[in-house]
Amino acid sequence: MAEIKRIKEQLKRAFEKDAWHGPAVMEVLKGVTAQQAAARPIPNAHSIWEITLHISGWAGVLKSRVEGKWMDEPAEGDWPRVEDISPAAWEKTVKQLKIRHAGLQRAISKLTDKKLDKPIAKGKSTYYSSLHGIIQHDLYHAGQMAILKKGAQT
Repeated sequence: MAEIKRIKEQLKRAFEKDAWHGPAVMEVLKGVTAQQAAARPIPNAHSIWEITLHISGWAGVLKSRVEGKWMDEPAEGDWPRVEDISPAAWEKTVKQLKIRHAGLQRAISKLTDKKLDKPIAKGKSTYYSSLHGIIQHDLYHAGQMAILKKGAQT
């Protein structure tokens, strides 16, 4: 199997399901209400909603980078504020996350293994490192959200 296909599979597992470590991002978000997403069961920690926006933003950044368009950070910022905590706004946030991740998967599909050792931009990390980085990023935040979800349910 080509390495790029392995990387895509790992990203899919980290985001959708069947991650080795435990629940993937979307498995953690399943059943989370807008109220739970906005809750702060741990003082001074980000909410599930904020983390969801953060993951979504960085999926969009990496998609742009893979497509050759450099972005330093998400257009909406690294940690966007949640202004509207309605169920409709939460649904929109989750939908945007899914759309951005699907776009990232499509962008990765256009890469070849030969590109993996090349820098994603001049003076920057390689495609390989960047792609593994987004997988690690998703898993790290999935763990945070799992803890916050438990705290918001009590």
